[in-house]
Amino acid sequence: MKAAHSDIIVVSPSGEYLMLVEVKLGDLVEIYQSAIEQLKYLMTLMGCAVGLAVTSTRISLLRDSLEQPNGASIHLVGEAQLPDDLRLSVTNPTANLSEVEFTDQVQQWLESLQKDDLGELSADLKALLEDSVMPLLQFGEIRAAGPRWSRVAS
Repeated sequence: MKAAHSDIIVVSPSGEYLMLVEVKLGDLVEIYQSAIEQLKYLMTLMGCAVGLAVTSTRISLLRDSLEQPNGASIHLVGEAQLPDDLRLSVTNPTANLSEVEFTDQVQQWLESLQKDDLGELSADLKALLEDSVMPLLQFGEIRAAGPRWSRVAS
């Protein structure tokens, strides 16, 4: 079943969707394909030309050239491995991370990119993000796209 909203959005000061981010915990082929299909659906539904699909180990950039209707012109621009700190938080067996917590970590990482340069990122991740994603992050506001459940300390 397809969700009605992505996990994270980047919006312009006027409220226009600049970028959608779909986050899935896990990196099985089925999970990755599900993230890509969900992102394509949401990009079409919301009229957004840029999207990121983030799984436990990789990040994929999608762009819609808007040349064809119904998302037919959405294509995969490229992929890169997630930064070590995000990847390790997921692959660490003692972390016991939920998808909501992973989504929060991805959002915090994107917010940190607004303030920092790309100097500490791997070359492939830097190349993927610097031209298409960084200007949107620096211009827009990063938000959770909907309510998130979180654990309450007992």
